[in-house]
Amino acid sequence: MNKNILQLKNLRHSYKMGENTLEILKGINFSLQQGEWCCVYGASGSGKTTLLNLVGGLEQPTEGTVIIDGVDLAALSRKNTAGFRAKKIGFIFQSYHLLPELTALENVAIAGTIAGKSFYEAKKQASLLLDKVGLANRKMHHPKELSGGEQQRTAIARSLINDPVLLLADEPTGNLDPKTGETILELFKSLRQENPALTILMITHNMDIAKMASVSVNLREGILCD
Repeated sequence: MNKNILQLKNLRHSYKMGENTLEILKGINFSLQQGEWCCVYGASGSGKTTLLNLVGGLEQPTEGTVIIDGVDLAALSRKNTAGFRAKKIGFIFQSYHLLPELTALENVAIAGTIAGKSFYEAKKQASLLLDKVGLANRKMHHPKELSGGEQQRTAIARSLINDPVLLLADEPTGNLDPKTGETILELFKSLRQENPALTILMITHNMDIAKMASVSVNLREGILCD
């Protein structure tokens, strides 16, 4: 039986706006099993990115619990949360977040060194991952020398270097043209075929993308709906 990689229990999040409180997430209960690809879809401003930030430990919930691979994030110190995130969670952002002064190889490798790998080990693994995502001939190029699709492939390779139990993807095709976006989604499919244990939580506003996932849920008015 597959184990739960992600559990959300009564997850709530709100922001203070002067004397008012804006409630973004309203008591979410959800679990994701190992090997599932889940797409959370919803309108702009529905709280999708906030949900992803809470799962990734980038923000703290107002109330409720986030459990990843059996670990309650709220029980960790800030330092330990950062260490857990580096080793257990891979992030893919809409805007890539690559360091402009580093090559593609260095951008991938640095994520490995942050998690404790030696620079030699991280560079070796980064090279293999860039081969896997189709960038064998682009490793020594800087981000400004890469197309948007190539930058996102670099970001995907970076997200995989520490063998994460959970991959978080925030609108990974949002800055790409439709054809390039399709190639990125095909890459996600092939990565799952190679590693059936890879668990992905992706957010999107695109229903066609949501239909590609093994699980899709709608975030509407702060609640996840099937």
